[in-house]
Amino acid sequence: MKKTVSFLILLLLAVSVCFGQSKELSNLKKVLPSLRDSIQYVNTLNRLGMLMYEQNIDSAFYYAKKARTIAERLNYKAGKADALNAIGIVYDLKGNLQLSLRYYNEAYNLYQELKDTSNVVQGLMNIGLVFNENNEDKKAIDFFKRAINIGKTLHRDSIMSLALCNYLLLYPDQVPKDSVEIYLNKAREIGTRFKDKRTLIEADQVQGLLYLQNNEREKGAALLQQAASNGLAMELYYLSLDIVMNLGDLYMGNDTAKSTAYYKQGLSIAEKSGYHYYQKIFGKKLYDIYIAQNNLSEVQRYSEKLLKLYDDEEKYTNTSGFDYIDYALKDQQLEAITIRSQNRQILAIVLGILFIITAITVIFTYRLYNLKKKHGLTLEELNRTVQLRNDKLEIDHEFNNRLVSILAHDFRQPIGALKTLATVLKDADSFTREELMDLVDTMEHSSNISLEIFENILQWIKQQLSGFDYKAVPLPLNELIEEALQPFTLLGKDRGLKFINTIDPAIIIYADKELVQFIHRNFIHNAIKFSPDNSTVTISASSGKDVTVCVQDEGKGISPDKLQLLFNFKANMQYSNEKEKGAGVALMICKDFTEKMNGRIWVENNRVKGAAFCYSLPNMR
Repeated sequence: MKKTVSFLILLLLAVSVCFGQSKELSNLKKVLPSLRDSIQYVNTLNRLGMLMYEQNIDSAFYYAKKARTIAERLNYKAGKADALNAIGIVYDLKGNLQLSLRYYNEAYNLYQELKDTSNVVQGLMNIGLVFNENNEDKKAIDFFKRAINIGKTLHRDSIMSLALCNYLLLYPDQVPKDSVEIYLNKAREIGTRFKDKRTLIEADQVQGLLYLQNNEREKGAALLQQAASNGLAMELYYLSLDIVMNLGDLYMGNDTAKSTAYYKQGLSIAEKSGYHYYQKIFGKKLYDIYIAQNNLSEVQRYSEKLLKLYDDEEKYTNTSGFDYIDYALKDQQLEAITIRSQNRQILAIVLGILFIITAITVIFTYRLYNLKKKHGLTLEELNRTVQLRNDKLEIDHEFNNRLVSILAHDFRQPIGALKTLATVLKDADSFTREELMDLVDTMEHSSNISLEIFENILQWIKQQLSGFDYKAVPLPLNELIEEALQPFTLLGKDRGLKFINTIDPAIIIYADKELVQFIHRNFIHNAIKFSPDNSTVTISASSGKDVTVCVQDEGKGISPDKLQLLFNFKANMQYSNEKEKGAGVALMICKDFTEKMNGRIWVENNRVKGAAFCYSLPNMR
């Protein structure tokens, strides 16, 4: 019977756990500020990360990343290895197996370099667990066997109890029947010796499952219920969730109501703790139950939960298909082969030294003539190479400047909105619950917008790095403008600005979405910056041979001496304030994007007040 990997991962870092976990967390946080930039500080951060993933995965990730950064600065390899291992756990819990394998493997290599045998065993077991979750059983079994064989040499062998229990739970068929009891007793003996309550609970789980396999149903159920109760009392949610799932599966055949109760209990804990993998498991089981019962309302409820979970996983998971461990192992083998080849080359060089000396004497005079002749050609080639590299560096420098400008421009507004909301929340005592929930909803919305913008920018960067290939696609212009207005809703409301989108919903624009949306957001942002409070920003468009879009504000307008220089990347402009400087750089990038899409861009002052920023693109209908 295979065991889901999520709960197993919690066993990877900690070998001994006590009931005072919350107290330890509190104590560690108190002493943390006094341990800056020291090895003890790194160890404390890693310990916090290990404890926090039971309660908050994001906090665990924060502490592990911080520990890694400081460990690298201090060249503290053991601390870096522990941090990498913790990061691997976070990615595993988030469902990104490829990144999880990457960080587990980096930690494993460092432990090997440090000759830390206990953690080498742990690293092999970590990798085996992830391969199991990815249904690569052959690799998983191989890594478990390697971990157990190395673990037999340990003097303080508490890690072996984890390896033995996990191997029994995941691959009981791989263990001879007459050896199962020996493995289980060994795990109990280790857990008792080191007062490892986790291992003892897991051993009870293994024993309970063995009872069930031997048709001792009542004994197995009682032992699993006791193990689940102990795990929940200790706040060991990963361990307890897996046992709760065992109990739900046990009653599935003859008591659907009790089975459903266990699955719902597991799903509730998983949702509260943010354990993505377990949410999928329990949600799917409940969905199947209600499908069989033809309970359509519950079927719809759990199908919506599952769809959201799979959608989140698709966004998060690296889909490159790159097997990092295979690559790393093959790379190590290649390195060994290369070393052997170099040794052979050295031997061949030594044997050929006499022949080379003789040959040099004969051809020396002839080569002097040729070298002198080639020297001029080489200098010319070098000059051309240097010029090409300088040109490339100039292009790269310009690209980097544009990239930084894009990131600074597009993230300032939504992040500024979040900062404003956070400031408001500091005075939370003066708000009702409904008002607080509204603020939280607004923060969530602003965060979603930031992530969407970030994804768009990443896509654009990918296009730039891989060689931009412009392909115009039909896009509904009205919807694009509404989407571009979303990040500025809160700011507009605070300043009393009114956004008027007069674009006909039937107008279609042919463009690259990421490029044209950057232009829209920039135009709207500029209009907001230079608009007085309680004024109007109007977005209009016309369609003919070209599709023309204009964003008009009611500000002071633009001085004539700057009007012709706004979109000139090479112009040496003098800015009156920081607002104008930020807008100018972004507008230059807008001009570049417009030209890439075979369009044109311009700005004009309105007759009464304000300015209108416009662009037009070919209408391909």
